[in-house]
Amino acid sequence: MQPAPAPGPASGGHRPEIDGLRALAIAPVVVHHAAPTLLPGGFAGVDVFFVISGCLITGIIAGELASGRFTLRGFWERRARRIIPALVAMLAVTAGAAWAILTPEDFLQFAKALLAASLFASNLHFARDTGYFDAGEGALPLLHTWTLGVEEQFYLLFPLVMLGAWRWNRSALLPVAALLGAASLAAALWLAPRWPLATFYLLPTRMWELMLGAVCALLPRAPRADGRLAMAGLAAIIAGFALIDPDAPAPGVLFLLPTLGTALVLLFCGPATAAGRLLSAPPLVGLGLISFGLYLWHQPVLALAQYVHFGPLPVWALVAAVGVSVALASASWRWIEQPVRQRRWLAAPALLAGACAAALALPLGVGVAGYARALLPRSGAEAAALDGLRPRGALDPEVIPATGALGFVLYGDSHAGQYFPDATGRFGAGALISENGCLAAEGITNWSAPGAKQRVCAGLPDRLVELVRTRRIGTVIWAQRWDRELYDAKSGKALGRSSGQAAPALAAAITRTIDRLPPGTRVILVGNSPTAWAAGPIMQQGWLRCRAYLGEPCPDSYPATLAEGRAVNPLLRELAMRDPRVTYVDAAAPLCSEERCWLIQNGRLNYWDGSHMTRAAAGRVMGQIAPADLALPAPLP
Repeated sequence: MQPAPAPGPASGGHRPEIDGLRALAIAPVVVHHAAPTLLPGGFAGVDVFFVISGCLITGIIAGELASGRFTLRGFWERRARRIIPALVAMLAVTAGAAWAILTPEDFLQFAKALLAASLFASNLHFARDTGYFDAGEGALPLLHTWTLGVEEQFYLLFPLVMLGAWRWNRSALLPVAALLGAASLAAALWLAPRWPLATFYLLPTRMWELMLGAVCALLPRAPRADGRLAMAGLAAIIAGFALIDPDAPAPGVLFLLPTLGTALVLLFCGPATAAGRLLSAPPLVGLGLISFGLYLWHQPVLALAQYVHFGPLPVWALVAAVGVSVALASASWRWIEQPVRQRRWLAAPALLAGACAAALALPLGVGVAGYARALLPRSGAEAAALDGLRPRGALDPEVIPATGALGFVLYGDSHAGQYFPDATGRFGAGALISENGCLAAEGITNWSAPGAKQRVCAGLPDRLVELVRTRRIGTVIWAQRWDRELYDAKSGKALGRSSGQAAPALAAAITRTIDRLPPGTRVILVGNSPTAWAAGPIMQQGWLRCRAYLGEPCPDSYPATLAEGRAVNPLLRELAMRDPRVTYVDAAAPLCSEERCWLIQNGRLNYWDGSHMTRAAAGRVMGQIAPADLALPAPLP
């Protein structure tokens, strides 16, 4: 979101109703981020901003082209004045706050987002694997900067398109904008169910909203305002906020309500219409003037406030956070945005360019340092003292040395990967085949719906068998979260929980997988980890995350009766007793007594997040396996 400057394309002067329209866009966004259930479709306010921006920017460029005053340098300078100073102020303050309160893991995610935001590439970063409604906590303070990525990429490319079209044929501006918009909308509607993240975040599938605004700017001006059409536009915008929800394909057909509604307001709203008088009300105009700053500040304020509070923020805290956001936005408008835009500060273009480059270098450098783990947050010292930092390569799904004999292969999900560094240290060269979130046994799955993830999980046994045969590996160490809801891999039929009704199906699937291995292969089943999140909701993301909550005590142990896997581990033990090919290793034995399971043991953390072990804890579990327990690999031919 980036509100473009006045004047609007359909008049020769300032249109206060557009400021009111900005207010109508920003208010639902803030409400949605503060209380998503109160206004599920409020995030569509961003779509309103895109249409406004496309209209005003196109109108300015077209007017300057017609008068012979347009230059790319001048256009990009104005965009830099409008965006960069206010953005850098927000990034700097947010980075300081993030360093002060985030855990090392969350600060790593924040650093990635900060790096991307400094390069106006947040939309490219989040399109890789971050859903707008399910982002990791570390990325949340800067999740909203994806819109700046879209708009900056638009500002770089679209003026070139307009300049080329103008020089080719001046009458081509409108058809080019319309064709770009139609192609973008068609692509968005087709890709939304197939590639939802990319469709949501990337310019090619957001271009149609900007081009809708561009078409409004390039259409022949209406001879007079039309109050009925303008009011219908307002009604469509409000209906869009009410009808759109996070589960709707985005962009999708429902998003035509707020976007076409915005177009109607831009085209037909005037000072004499009821819609114009409503949108020109001083409170709305005032909110519209600070809307860019409010958009920048509200997300980090809300995200960081929620970060330090366990559970949903109370109403008073939400109101206070929104109030702080408004105050920061007002300060940004008065002391940063206006002085720079009016050239009271950084008047010379060269001075502006140097200041912007230097200012962006600071968050960029912090992002690089945080991503490289050269900079840890304030909590990093405590995490390091407790040996609770995430081990390098902890969630790597696959490690297969290209050459040489391999003494073992670790197999399973991320709970297999957590043992890999210690296993190689104890037993020598080995391999890892895993997939995060997969219970990979022949004929069963923990994924209820068909999809890419289920297909990857289903292929893991084949990869295991092929590797063991081709590299003649003598031992498979199979470790993962065993306690899951299971489904038949072919029919999708629900089988129940592996620790309950589906226990026989799990045992049969493990045996089928082992049967496929070459004769003589030894299998070591590592039981379910007790995990940190078994200690209760406050430990869902681990002990270090618990420490970030203000005023909340963090336990150092919990009753052993709550340990995850307590019901499924006996099944694995019994299977090993029946099958001479199998040995069972109890992951809970070195981490729990009969009464308690420890989160902190001998001065070290056992988990670096809610379920994955630190090197110290993984070493205790692997320490139960003697090198002599591993079968010797068969000699390679």
